Amino acid sequence: MIEIEKIAKILEIFSLLTSSIQIEDLLKLIIDNATNVIAAEASSLLLFDDNKENLYFYIVTGEKRDEIHRYQYELKPGQGIAGWVAKYGSPLIVNNVDEDPRFYPDISKEIHFKTTNILCTPLLIDNEVIGVIELLNKIDGLFNEEDLLLLTAFSKQCSILIQQKKMFHQLKNKAEYLESELNTYKSHRKIIGESTILKEKIKMAEIVAGSDSTVLLQGDSGTGKELFAELIHNLSKRSSKPFVKVNCAAIPETLLESELFGYTKGAFTGAFKDTPGKFELANGGTIFLDEIGEIPITTQAKLLRFLESREIQKLGATTPVEVNVRIIAATNKDLPVEVAKKKFREDLYYRLTVFPIYIPPLKERAEDIPILANHFLEKYNKELNKKISSISDEAMNILKDYHWPGNIRELENIIERACVICDTDTIEPQHIILNAKADIFSVPLDNVVPLKDAINIFKKKYITNILSKNGWKQNEAARQLDIQRTYLSRLIKELDINKN
Repeated sequence: MIEIEKIAKILEIFSLLTSSIQIEDLLKLIIDNATNVIAAEASSLLLFDDNKENLYFYIVTGEKRDEIHRYQYELKPGQGIAGWVAKYGSPLIVNNVDEDPRFYPDISKEIHFKTTNILCTPLLIDNEVIGVIELLNKIDGLFNEEDLLLLTAFSKQCSILIQQKKMFHQLKNKAEYLESELNTYKSHRKIIGESTILKEKIKMAEIVAGSDSTVLLQGDSGTGKELFAELIHNLSKRSSKPFVKVNCAAIPETLLESELFGYTKGAFTGAFKDTPGKFELANGGTIFLDEIGEIPITTQAKLLRFLESREIQKLGATTPVEVNVRIIAATNKDLPVEVAKKKFREDLYYRLTVFPIYIPPLKERAEDIPILANHFLEKYNKELNKKISSISDEAMNILKDYHWPGNIRELENIIERACVICDTDTIEPQHIILNAKADIFSVPLDNVVPLKDAINIFKKKYITNILSKNGWKQNEAARQLDIQRTYLSRLIKELDINKN
């Protein structure tokens, strides 16, 4: 019968094992304590490599432990006592190694260690051998069945613990992978461009990120106001807290108040429980109110109250609730004009414009068009499983000449469409499908020009567009324009049309 002291020792060991997180620490505990419990001169823990082709010494104890380095010696399955146990998955006692043909003496001879007897048991996970524990030279005589029973039971429990620890590290690695993927996604959401005006706006965002000041992002649709809001939040001290986005234009007026501020049970028909609004959900973090110019006057009053008191009042509630939220608002409307029309509260406007940032349209940062186009090309190559290597100069010129009423969002859509229809490794002019009507008839209307000049502007843009689509081949362009090539050449010279 196994002695009570030995059982107590094993339980103590298992308690230590369960407190160890690193697999290597766990394995050291296994081999050290197995050696102590059964009283052997030396011991080894051997594990299979990833390909299960060789056993290597992972941990070694005893006087020669410093002479056997990890991966220095390897055993094939079936080679030596340890190899035999690993191959067949059965424990083994060999009390006279000199008389056992399975004994492999080369390693013992090389390190000058006299091996007399061996006790070896497999480490099994789901009936698959992952390694072995071998004890060498019983201190007080020979290994016996009690030692074998002890080490077998010990190995089984340790195998379970190794599996648990491996699962822990697999989960940890998975979490790190997901975090890496999230960071990759965030990096893909970064603001793309190198233009001076864009850098100035990014610098402004970086400056205001260090404060809790309310920010108003102004600019046309599709310019990237949401990306600027994310940038400010991610650089702020609130970055670990929620970033809650609300598109005020997408929520019906009758629901917007309850959506923003929440409601209590019984506040209206169908309000079966207290429900937090977006402000409460963003507590500690940032709320991004996109299209704030669409908020009705009645809701504007409650928003103003929050900006003044940092308190909200749920629909149906009698007492206010304090919330710690930073507001970043965005609009494509001219709010001073809306104020003049009595559609937007003047006091709210001034509360929102503590730190206004104007996001420039794409036509004001034309040097960023190639950078953005190639960025979207890379994105949709991955999403559509394409291998488009580049955008031709002719196609890029079309993109640079366009005035982009839809801004970056429109550019992304056009590149995605080009990737879908492109069946070569290069996007050519025929793959670029613009809003031709909006572009061709784009004449500066803010400044009155003579009719002749307006016609020439139209001619230049139209001819340039046709030339670009035909790779600047004048014969083909003249054919499509239904004019003589010589006349086309004269127009190119008169209108100062050039490829660049």
